[in-house]
Amino acid sequence: MENIDQSVYERADEGLLRLIEKAKIGALSEKEHRIYEASLKELEDEVDMEEEGYERGLEEGEKIGIEKGRKEEVLRREKKSELKKEKDEE
Repeated sequence: MENIDQSVYERADEGLLRLIEKAKIGALSEKEHRIYEASLKELEDEVDMEEEGYERGLEEGEKIGIEKGRKEEVLRREKKSELKKEKDEE
């Protein structure tokens, strides 16, 4: 695999790049393959944690936004009610 000229990578389409990657993985020794698989698992775990954090952030942001919207609505209604009372008193 080291014999592949760099220009091949520069010109290759996505399918060829995936094929080269599979060939490289297939050429790994058992030990190298275990290390490779462990690194993939670690990467998957990191991605899962990031996605979980993102989802939690969205949920928390939605809760904050909803609560803020409710408070703003209450204040808007109170102000509208006060203006109506002032108008009725005139």
